[in-house]
Amino acid sequence: MNKSELLKSVEEDASQLLYKDGNLNKVRKRAEMIAKKVFGNNSDYIESLKAIRFRPAMAWSGMDKSYYKESFENGKKELINLINVMEEDISLSNLGMEVIEGEENKVVNNKIFVVHGHNEEMKQAAARFIEKIDLNPIILHEQPNKGRTIIEKFTDYSNVSFALVLLSADDVAFKKSDDSSNAQFRARQNVILELGFFLGKLGREKVLVLFEPVKKLEIPSDYQGVIFVPYDTEGKWTLSFAKELKQLGFQIDGNKLLE
Repeated sequence: MNKSELLKSVEEDASQLLYKDGNLNKVRKRAEMIAKKVFGNNSDYIESLKAIRFRPAMAWSGMDKSYYKESFENGKKELINLINVMEEDISLSNLGMEVIEGEENKVVNNKIFVVHGHNEEMKQAAARFIEKIDLNPIILHEQPNKGRTIIEKFTDYSNVSFALVLLSADDVAFKKSDDSSNAQFRARQNVILELGFFLGKLGREKVLVLFEPVKKLEIPSDYQGVIFVPYDTEGKWTLSFAKELKQLGFQIDGNKLLE
């Protein structure tokens, strides 16, 4: 087996763990062994695996047994997520560190423009992750105005290497020939406008759309080839985002995905 196959096999073992089936330590030890083999004895993954808890941090007499099972399930979920990060780390490493040749694909700076609507959680999560991997998030309203109009300010700060567009359920709309029962959630119109702008300026390979996974969210249908990734509070979207950046030549440290 290669490195990816080894991690995939231990992920499968972890996903099949059952409460009190006796295989927990065996699976965790195997994960630690593979982490050492793949990433070295001093890898942060080793300590992260050891730190996962499968029992409540505190217990008391008469404590409901459901707490134990819930702690086990949370630990199992954390173990699988960590293995997924290790798999993604290998995938990112295999892409190499070189910038893709060609002026149209060149990473000109470390700036990522964050196009956003009214979902503050998504905006903050995106900005903090970009900072964590040592890149610079550009959020327009956080930049100084210097007497410029909005469009002047937007144009001045659009000299970036990538755009992350956040589609959140901010508005509700429906065709005038329909009634409100057919209403769908939509992103703000400025978000759609800026999405189109960056597609034209950067090219679709340098634009990623992160969308809020709610029912009846209208996804623009004219942007074939654009990468659409669902947002989740667990941060799984960051792996897809990091992979796209890495492929374009951004310098991404896989260990920072764990921090």
